[in-house]
Amino acid sequence: MRTIALNLAVSAAAVVLGLWIESAVMALTGADGAKLVIGRLVIWGSLIGAVVGWIFRDRVAAMLSRVAAQLESRQVVALDRIPRASLAERTLNALFVLSALLLTVFAMLDAQAFTVLFYEDGPFEYGSAILYGIASASCIVLAARASGRTRLRSWLIGLALLFLFVGGEEISWGQRLFGFDTPEELAAINVQGEFTLHNVYSNSLFVYPGLAVTAALLFLLPLLHAHQPLCRRLLDALEFPVASVSCAWLFGLSVVCYGIVGLTLGSPTPLPINWSEFLPHYDDEMLEFLVSALFAIQSVSGWRLSLRGSTEPVLSAGEEVQPFR
Repeated sequence: MRTIALNLAVSAAAVVLGLWIESAVMALTGADGAKLVIGRLVIWGSLIGAVVGWIFRDRVAAMLSRVAAQLESRQVVALDRIPRASLAERTLNALFVLSALLLTVFAMLDAQAFTVLFYEDGPFEYGSAILYGIASASCIVLAARASGRTRLRSWLIGLALLFLFVGGEEISWGQRLFGFDTPEELAAINVQGEFTLHNVYSNSLFVYPGLAVTAALLFLLPLLHAHQPLCRRLLDALEFPVASVSCAWLFGLSVVCYGIVGLTLGSPTPLPINWSEFLPHYDDEMLEFLVSALFAIQSVSGWRLSLRGSTEPVLSAGEEVQPFR
């Protein structure tokens, strides 16, 4: 009886939350037509999925445990993760914190000068592209070293391609650097007339999906891996490169700095509101730079994976691995 009451309470809370999110988001964006339909599908689809997952959580956990066991049975050796950060990674993390704080303080002291740093084709935009290039190359090198680990190699190659795509899109694939024109068909549907996909039909086509993927890779998965044994076991069986817990806290710092800068400039994106002379763009560019730096740090650090060919047997269902920090 208590379980039924709790499930009903969770469902009711989800309905109230959904109605509030829908009214708030739609009022801010003024969405209509296809955008309104897509927005509602995303909002209610996410909430319904969360409620269904909660109600059937025991069955989901049992299913995931079976999947993990099947994957583990096909591993030659268990995936070995390095629990502690190297001196190089700790140094890069410290530089990251210093950079995030200095940029935030700079925006608060001189907003006009801050925006000069993050203009189109500016130093930080090209810096983001370079950092994504470093992340992509590091993943390729790591994949080449991952002998006999097909799953790990597949994830690393996928991440390398993702980083290459994002870095290329960041600088319009070098369009302004090399001076080539946008094909007419693409220019007709690209709101900025650029040789990019992320500005097709809308400036924010990839904003929310991009934020969701970024938050999952840099924040959600590291915390789940550290604190949820079943998730840890499944991710290790999948041989998925998981960022460290320290990366999750650095991502949290990035989001806080992003919010402070947005409020300072009077353009707190991704909310479609603006009460200043600045376009809702510069705080986004700062967050993109910080995110690219986090991906580069994790990739250069090898996602804390030990590929020395451990001969330890795969863990049984009741055993756990030590989470890395």
